[in-house]
Amino acid sequence: MSNEITMLYFGGLKIGLVGLSDIFEGVKAMNLTNEAEIKNHLLEKVKSQNYVPSSKDEDYASAVLREYKKSIGLPVENVEEKNSVLTIRVLGPGCYACEKLEQDIKAILAEFNIAADVEHVRDINEIAGYGMVGTPSLVINEKVVLSGRTLPQSQLKKILTEQLK
Repeated sequence: MSNEITMLYFGGLKIGLVGLSDIFEGVKAMNLTNEAEIKNHLLEKVKSQNYVPSSKDEDYASAVLREYKKSIGLPVENVEEKNSVLTIRVLGPGCYACEKLEQDIKAILAEFNIAADVEHVRDINEIAGYGMVGTPSLVINEKVVLSGRTLPQSQLKKILTEQLK
């Protein structure tokens, strides 16, 4: 059983599922032709390795089926998944200033009870992909909003609320 995590978007959320490639291989080997049967088997297998809230069964099943079809080369309807969750990236190698910026952002999100996908990007090549930015940098929804410095939490709150509008 693989511990590989595959990220899927559905319903505006980014969800990580464990073992999808193994699940896909197993279902493919079953040679099922009925889409409903395939969908049910996929969901059953996903639930055996991942937590799936019962209220989201249909959402998960549809997203996993779409990903399964892509994996075996079948055409899929072009569903535009837009991530409605705030995405925040702290760019920096892991120095004190970068770690402090990440902690401050998480504290602000907790204070305002804001759900966000927060990631500290330490890979220099990935950081370079955002352009010529000094570190630490703050990226909100793929837009660099702070570069080469840190700010007090009060100013970070202002930046964050501006980006939420």
